[in-house]
Order: sequence, then C-alpha cells, then structure tokens
Amino acid sequence: MEINSNLSTTGINGISTPSRSTPEPKMLSDRVSLTNSSALEQALGNSPASRPDMVERAKALIADPNYPSSDTLSAVSLHLASALSSDNP
Repeated sequence: MEINSNLSTTGINGISTPSRSTPEPKMLSDRVSLTNSSALEQALGNSPASRPDMVERAKALIADPNYPSSDTLSAVSLHLASALSSDNP
C-alpha cells in the first residue's frame, strides 16, 4: 500500500476538490412582511374599547375610603423616600 502525502487542490483523477474558504456572508433582505400586522390590526379592531368589569372594579376602589390601605401607603412612601435618598449623594 502506498500513501501519497502530496497535498494538492486536485482530487482523484485530477478533478478539483472544492476549496475550504469561508463562505460569503449572506445579504440581509430589506423587505418587510406585513402579513402579521394585518392580523394584529383585525384583532385590535375586534377588541372592546374598555373592559366593563375592570371599570366597575375601579369605580368601587375609588369609592372606598380605605383604599389603598395605610400599610400600602406607608410601604410606597418608604420606597419613594429610599429612592430619593439614594439619588442624592
């Protein structure tokens, strides 16, 4: 058995083998597909302008003199004061 260590660009019977250079980068397309946007517009058109159940809940919360609770107000004010003090060196 004989092994030929001569590396060449020709393969068996003198046929060229493909080079192993890096492939050319693919160009990005500058086209935009608008097929999904029409479906989104249709879904938006079919949705109600407001949710009556959420409107009623908001009205009930506004009418409640104990909303938000004093614990919630204290926690929010503490958080805001902490954020203000950390912003000023």
